[in-house]
Amino acid sequence: MTSDIADLDLSPDGPVVVEEWLGAAARSYPRRPGNVLAVLERAVRRWPDAVAFVSPDGTTTTYAGFERRVEQAAAALLGTGLRPGDAVAVADRNSLDLATAIFGCARAGLVMVGLNTRLAPTQWTYMLSNSEVRLTLASQDYLGALPEARLLGEVLSDSGPDSAYEPAELPAPAEDAAYAVVYTSGTTGRPKASQVVHRCSVHSAMSYQKVLGLRPGERAAVLFPLYYISAMHAHVLPAMLAGATCVLVDTSSPRNYVETLHREDISWAYAVPSWWLLCTRLPAFRRSYLPRLDRLAAGGAVFPPPLVAALRERLPGTRLLDIYGLSETHSPATMLLDAEFAAKPGSVGRPLPCMEAEVRDGEGRALPPGTAGELHLRGSLVTTGYAGDPRATSDAIRDGWFRTGDVARIDADGFVFVLDRVKDMINRGGNKVFSAEVEALLRAHPDIEDAAVVAVPDAIAGEAVAAYVVLRPGCALAAAEIRGWVRDGMADYAAPRDVHVLDALPHNAVGKTDKVALRAGTSST
Repeated sequence: MTSDIADLDLSPDGPVVVEEWLGAAARSYPRRPGNVLAVLERAVRRWPDAVAFVSPDGTTTTYAGFERRVEQAAAALLGTGLRPGDAVAVADRNSLDLATAIFGCARAGLVMVGLNTRLAPTQWTYMLSNSEVRLTLASQDYLGALPEARLLGEVLSDSGPDSAYEPAELPAPAEDAAYAVVYTSGTTGRPKASQVVHRCSVHSAMSYQKVLGLRPGERAAVLFPLYYISAMHAHVLPAMLAGATCVLVDTSSPRNYVETLHREDISWAYAVPSWWLLCTRLPAFRRSYLPRLDRLAAGGAVFPPPLVAALRERLPGTRLLDIYGLSETHSPATMLLDAEFAAKPGSVGRPLPCMEAEVRDGEGRALPPGTAGELHLRGSLVTTGYAGDPRATSDAIRDGWFRTGDVARIDADGFVFVLDRVKDMINRGGNKVFSAEVEALLRAHPDIEDAAVVAVPDAIAGEAVAAYVVLRPGCALAAAEIRGWVRDGMADYAAPRDVHVLDALPHNAVGKTDKVALRAGTSST
């Protein structure tokens, strides 16, 4: 890796070399920054007076100003008695303080534990204990729920006599060092602390920027909380590579969000499909109101064809991306590019240049194209593992390959189609039913807006299919019609035994459809 990070190759067809990562060969970008701090330093050298962040209250911060805040925060954090490697928990909504905390921890060699503010405070208890947190920081809104916490803004700006450490004297972090952890959603058990690693973050940011092609002065809307894996990697770091601006968004209202896209001249936005679905219901969500929005992505759940069609109609000319990834891959693993949607509907695209994908059977053997099995990923975006959990790490990562837990197939052209979670696949009397296929068929019904499918116990077949559907406004469907639609489009064993009509699907704290909550439902129609 060259030390001259001014000579980055961010062209989409830039070179990829093979280097060792996680004890195995891994595709890597040869000309890259050594860590996320080097990404910031490069931005400061090139665009010191460009706006790096716009806070939710409208205040702005330049790249040079942000670097000064980060240096001060690192000194202040170490001045509290922390030592490199210690964990710092932070509870805050999207804010400049939260961005500063992430980079400040990286600068000081600390590990930031972002506390998801959508979780109940009792759920934070496990994270604080599991990560052996030494210092807890919170904004004013969350101090009451964290009795031991100190006020975030005050600590980060403290440059008093106790701040004996000078960041300039700190060594640059190693590429394989973790500067944060992100807790997985825990839908299959207790959440695990996936390590956020400098090398992986840099590769993720470069992967996004190679696709997005952000330019100086452009503006990205950061809707995901900054402690989510996608906020940092799809927005903050790519913007730094380009000299672009991140507009930090703090709203749960699609209407307010669309107004922000308009007011801030946003050109790059990323959200879960259910959020975009709500946006398409707003009259203002159109090209005439959002003339600069020319890149839009969905991820974290299936990008349904009806939503794609609605976005094409509302925002003609906007490039769409379908992104598949996990916390363990530092956001992206595969991308479906705008020109590929028509040819490969339902696919999440091909692996990134620095990633490989294989589908394997239960014995770990690679399967031929078109065959369903568990998706495995290898490359420079794969994490070093789960903090404090060597067993989970060894179970998930072997010979550099990460077991995603997702059932998928890869076609002859290398496009990945995600079908289900391994543990969610429905076994109907020996017949395998993949929820993604049933859900896609249900969404194709003209009267169904959204759908989710889960397994429920069945006394005869072992498991049966339960479908949860959201109907389009003003529509009505009988359960028999829904069952018939699936039976005619797939197979009789895939037809749902139970049908539930909901006003909206529930979502968990990271925006994904909450199938745990759906399984708790009992009534059917």
